[in-house]
Amino acid sequence: MSKTTRLAVIAAAAALAATPALAHPGHLAGAGFLDGIGHPLGGLDHLIAMVTVGVYGATIGGRAVLAVPGAFMAAMLAGGLFALTGGELPLVEPAIYASTVVLALLCVMPMSRNGIVGALFAAFFGLFHGFAHGAEMPADAAALGYAAGFLTSTAGLHAAGAALGLTLHRLIGRPEEDSQSA
Repeated sequence: MSKTTRLAVIAAAAALAATPALAHPGHLAGAGFLDGIGHPLGGLDHLIAMVTVGVYGATIGGRAVLAVPGAFMAAMLAGGLFALTGGELPLVEPAIYASTVVLALLCVMPMSRNGIVGALFAAFFGLFHGFAHGAEMPADAAALGYAAGFLTSTAGLHAAGAALGLTLHRLIGRPEEDSQSA
């Protein structure tokens, strides 16, 4: 099995394991810093999407290791603020679900090795993830504490994904290396 095929199988398995945004509805009781820390850890869609963002940044390499997760987090914060101000965004749940599949596929597609393109994809999906959380936040929530916890936990998951991606690429190579050696 080629390196690209192995990476594609791993990415597809992770993406297909996600369920449509099950972590979003209604478990923000109190919604302070600790709730924000725990929220991304409580749903498979979050874990897959956040870790995959880090893997994708590592797959591109260079500055993208930080830029791709940074773009995701900035857009996630913007999406949350937009929702808190009463904004509307269509197709939020389908976009969140699609993020798990698309980001995983981008990790194994050699044409997706551009840091700017990577940051744009990450920002696009980050906007939807953030919007979902801003829209569901209870009115009495400690929004700043929750957002700080959520961003902290998200950054940790991105870092874990980047470490995983760098390790995988060191062990089995990058997809474009496989196509050049075939």
